[in-house]
Amino acid sequence: MLTERQNLILKHIVDAYSQTGEPVGSKYLADHLPIKVSSATIRNEMSVLSHNHFIEQVHTSSGRVPSYQGYRYYVDHLTEPIPLEMKARDYITETLDDSFKQIDDIVKQSADLLSQITDYTALTFAPTLQSQDVVESFRLTQINHQNFMAIMMMKSGLVQSQPFLTEEALTPGSSAKVEAWLNQHLRNQPLAAVTRSLENEVAHGGQPLADFTQIVNAFMMVASKLQHDQFFVSGRSNLFHGMGAEAFANLKPLYSSLSSAADLATILQPSGRDVSVRLGVELPNDLWRNYSIISGTYDAGEHGTGRIAVIGPTRMFYPRVMGLVDAFRDELQTRIRSYYHDYDQ
Repeated sequence: MLTERQNLILKHIVDAYSQTGEPVGSKYLADHLPIKVSSATIRNEMSVLSHNHFIEQVHTSSGRVPSYQGYRYYVDHLTEPIPLEMKARDYITETLDDSFKQIDDIVKQSADLLSQITDYTALTFAPTLQSQDVVESFRLTQINHQNFMAIMMMKSGLVQSQPFLTEEALTPGSSAKVEAWLNQHLRNQPLAAVTRSLENEVAHGGQPLADFTQIVNAFMMVASKLQHDQFFVSGRSNLFHGMGAEAFANLKPLYSSLSSAADLATILQPSGRDVSVRLGVELPNDLWRNYSIISGTYDAGEHGTGRIAVIGPTRMFYPRVMGLVDAFRDELQTRIRSYYHDYDQ
């Protein structure tokens, strides 16, 4: 472990570098440390930190920047989330108003707002679908002449949809007939059972759905979406703020990873903490080595748990972003629990 003075110097190096992007020297520290200490003493302490791989020198500058080990020590021992001021919390609460009609609305809106406030990339995952969740109803909505929307609503309040195009125009009577059959035979069943029934209809062409394969396929796609993690990404282009040409060279694979629930699962592994930090070099995918991921888990009670995260450069100002993630985690938890409470009444 480091001494109290070494802790103080390392903390100020990380904080200063996070805000300016410039290597930090002994003169800066002598002017800004809350204790009176000479530049010579600071240089000696920085030499110890450097020898132990907490800081490193870049190019020929006399200043130092945090190393991976320095960031890890800083996050684990030297900083905590900065609680949001009441004005900021009120802004989040007011922006995330109660006008959303389904869980996806508040989850997506949270990603958009978190990205806007931080200027980083934000991710939000809806609560995981519970195995006992059953289908509340099916709905078939006509958009125009041959465009329709297949909508499936779950007892838990989750709603998913899939637009599709029919080869021939459906009459209102035909679409109503299909919707009525689905609600009569498949509603109030677990999603897995509904999926099997729909697959059986496609395989065997049973009546009365034999002439409506496109509709059945659309509802199968809806069921598939519900069985996979529902997530939203906002501020993708923020990945390249302050990054060099190397980041742009990885643009396509980075964007691809942000579109894959499987890829995101590898970088958002639960830590057991309300808010956790993973540094890029700790991640299995080398694409993220210059980034850090601050994530939090929110608990929707019996309706499952969800995730919220911010992806930013390694030198982000961790206390502020950790505080924001914690605030959004708390807001999502409160709002989604309230939604389910009202829905279950």
